[in-house]
Amino acid sequence: MNAEQKRAWLAVGSGIACVVGYLVLLPFLGPYGAMGALAVFGVNGLAPLIGRGEQADERDRSINRRATVAGGMASYLAFVLGCMGTWFVAFLWQGDAQVSVHLLTAITFLGAIVLIVVRGVAVLVLYGRHV
Repeated sequence: MNAEQKRAWLAVGSGIACVVGYLVLLPFLGPYGAMGALAVFGVNGLAPLIGRGEQADERDRSINRRATVAGGMASYLAFVLGCMGTWFVAFLWQGDAQVSVHLLTAITFLGAIVLIVVRGVAVLVLYGRHV
């Protein structure tokens, strides 16, 4: 297993831990307090320290590029769906004229989490293929 795969497992594991932590804290702290569980995702800041001395070949760069594009597109999709979902629920369904600022920051953070987790999953899938 090379360094990129180790980083991908770190991203996927911390993403799953964030979602599970949020769902566990949601009944106790409410939706805004439970967002504290997303701090677990900060462990991905240590990812550049994994495999610092390894050299990447052309296949590694190609997989990295494809995974980053997949993560970026999934992040954009999550952001747009989050914004449109907020519009649908707040304005069309409930008739409210205002949206909480906390909800907009959650949508932005959701996009970042989706980017890193989908990129990690794409790396693991692309390395798993025997071409």
